[in-house]
Amino acid sequence: MKKGGLEEGSLWYPYSKPQERRSAIDYLKRAKELAGEITADRRYLHQHPETGCDTPVTRAYIEKRLLDMGCQAAHVGPGLVATVGQGSSVILLRADMDALLMEEESGLPFASLNPGKAHCCGHDIHTAMLLGAARMLKENEDSLKGTVKLMFQPGEETGNGALAMIEAGVLEHPKPGAAVAFHVDAALPMGKFNYSIGPTFCSNDVFTIRVCGKSGHGARPHQAVDAINASAHIVTGLETLIARESVPTETCMLTVCSIESDSKVFNVFPKTVTLTGSIRTYNPEQRASLVRRLKEVVEGIAKSFNCTGQVSFDHQQEPLLVDGELETELRGYLQEALGSEGTVVEPPIMKMGSEDFAGVTMRVPSAYFFIGAGPDRENGYPYSQHNPKVRFNEDMLPLGAAGYAHCACRWLERHGT
Repeated sequence: MKKGGLEEGSLWYPYSKPQERRSAIDYLKRAKELAGEITADRRYLHQHPETGCDTPVTRAYIEKRLLDMGCQAAHVGPGLVATVGQGSSVILLRADMDALLMEEESGLPFASLNPGKAHCCGHDIHTAMLLGAARMLKENEDSLKGTVKLMFQPGEETGNGALAMIEAGVLEHPKPGAAVAFHVDAALPMGKFNYSIGPTFCSNDVFTIRVCGKSGHGARPHQAVDAINASAHIVTGLETLIARESVPTETCMLTVCSIESDSKVFNVFPKTVTLTGSIRTYNPEQRASLVRRLKEVVEGIAKSFNCTGQVSFDHQQEPLLVDGELETELRGYLQEALGSEGTVVEPPIMKMGSEDFAGVTMRVPSAYFFIGAGPDRENGYPYSQHNPKVRFNEDMLPLGAAGYAHCACRWLERHGT
């Protein structure tokens, strides 16, 4: 017999039988009752997008909403943290809350009021769902078998928010034994959930290469040192790191996405050429090897053309690797909470992008899910995240809020002391 597309007797199934539910409230039913409130939170945040770790209006709004629920928020690094319940067993629920540096073209009546900033990735939805979950968990606080830690994090798009909060102590006092994050997906039909198995998002090492030669007249190459020629060979040389040095069965990518010289004149050799790109992989060992070899290849090829080559890393992020046992357990709880309203589907998530929740997953057993927000249960929207025209079906808000709350409650029931 199958349930939710999974075989009865699989690892998750024993945790998900209806007779084992002990939650004091039906979180999906309650989330639907709170749909107007959750939607209002989402729309306010959507209209007031802020970027990076500079999110004072967003933080103030979240802090006030938590206070209205009876939750005291603490500033941890650039973000906010609140707890519900008490006890040594702790599960962390994370929502990112920053926007993108782009103009919105959705045509929505509650579109961004801040020029050049827009919630086109859906982080406003994540925050609203977690606020809804906080409200329900607070209402059910006496029945919780431990502590739920709520992490409202900025700076996901810039890749520095999670680590800043980790360095400020978000994973301590109390220390979580599990963590979970959701991400909305406009291209996935409404009510569909994608789950993860192991590698979910790649590492991301963003590099800048500076190749220095000697400027000179384009008609007298022997009097110059051609940094452009050296740079062209460096690009070709770097391609061999994937083709000839990476393990063929591993997913690895090295891309050079921009080349710019300090001369824009047709007959002048530039002194300096700047190249930028990134290294991405799921495998930490491959990542370390590629980072090391990138420097060696750049310096070696540049020297062979009488140039100098320097590599710097503007941003370095670990791969996001979920805990298989926890992901399976929570997958069952999601199906249990949502019933026919939600479906956990395959294939598992494997994104070549990066996600700074990786900082949490490298330190705490974690799970990660995508929630569909398409126009109906059969189709996704034509525009997905990071597109200025993206839209999300707000009917999924109660599903995400209920999923957060129910997963936390059921995990504590099983692991609480």
